[in-house]
Amino acid sequence: MKVAVIRYKYVNYGGAEGFVDQYTNQLAGAGHEVHIFAHQWEAGDHPKLIVHPVPAWTFNSFLRSLSFSWFANREVGKEKFDVVQSHERLFHQDIYRAGDGCHREWLEQRKKFLSPVRRFFLAINPFHRWILFMEKRLMEKEGCRKIVAISEMVKKDIQKHYKVPDEKITVVYNGVALDRFHPENKKRYRSTIRETLGVTENEVLILFVGSGFERKGLKFLIQSLKFLSSDNWRLLMMGKGNWSRYLDCATEENQKKIHCLDPVDDLEKYYAAADIFVLPSIYEPFGNANLEALASGLPVVTSVHSGAAEILEQGKSGMVVENPSDPKEIAENIDPLFDPVVRKSMGQNARSLAENFTQERNIKEMIEVYQKVMGTYKE
Repeated sequence: MKVAVIRYKYVNYGGAEGFVDQYTNQLAGAGHEVHIFAHQWEAGDHPKLIVHPVPAWTFNSFLRSLSFSWFANREVGKEKFDVVQSHERLFHQDIYRAGDGCHREWLEQRKKFLSPVRRFFLAINPFHRWILFMEKRLMEKEGCRKIVAISEMVKKDIQKHYKVPDEKITVVYNGVALDRFHPENKKRYRSTIRETLGVTENEVLILFVGSGFERKGLKFLIQSLKFLSSDNWRLLMMGKGNWSRYLDCATEENQKKIHCLDPVDDLEKYYAAADIFVLPSIYEPFGNANLEALASGLPVVTSVHSGAAEILEQGKSGMVVENPSDPKEIAENIDPLFDPVVRKSMGQNARSLAENFTQERNIKEMIEVYQKVMGTYKE
């Protein structure tokens, strides 16, 4: 097949962008001719993977989104493809992969934490108005033929806000690189990374990975530290954003126990160094970092507003926080994991769970979606 895949840009700290890079390389590796249309893309070096630059006006987020949608459709239209799959909200695409979730639902969740004045400005923001317009067009009109949701949560969110029949939307979970993110990495990297961070072996290292700190619930995670039942911890936060703004949420004493790192390419080494993974998101379509942590053999603490929560069994492979804006509840879900016996058992279950979410399964299910769109699918 000749497949066009559209995403605005690649960055090494974006879960969605990282997925597209991983996915397109897997698709090309399966023998398909893959064309990436992007404004900025440096990843991927497979000979069957071709990158097409797409112009965009980057003056502000509204113009960037509007212009990229227009230019991307123009560039894709210059060639004939079997399937056009977009990870952005374009005017036209065969398949829209809702990797960023449902924007209307995210705004609903976000408004809960804003003052009336900020809610007003959020409502009139031209970027959000544009995204909601495009989202409604995609969901209810002729913007696409098929929607791929990356979790049952995202499917429910979409159908909550838009009139989308079941036959138009399919859930396809992401896959994870099980060889790259593996419990065996602890033997290779754990001591070195912890030594670099100044973390002793007997300290419990809590790991947070993600950018878009407001949406990821970083503020509430930091506030939860003062409620932890043990003082024998360190927190490693990895991502792109304004760390100082969030560090102010911690006590002066706890700030000394927090490490902040910019995104790295060898992220698997840091999962290997950690003991617990925590991502208490306010809204998370799935959260690739959750899957990477599970594959690395780490017990995961996430929120009910994360798609990953639907695959976790409470107390077995992870912990699910019902109210991610409650720092005490976050701390209560972390506390049992200070027990090394509990961590070991849950870590083993976490790896077993992750092994159900292979990259091969993801590709197979996406190919089936392609075939249905092309009318060549056979039961």
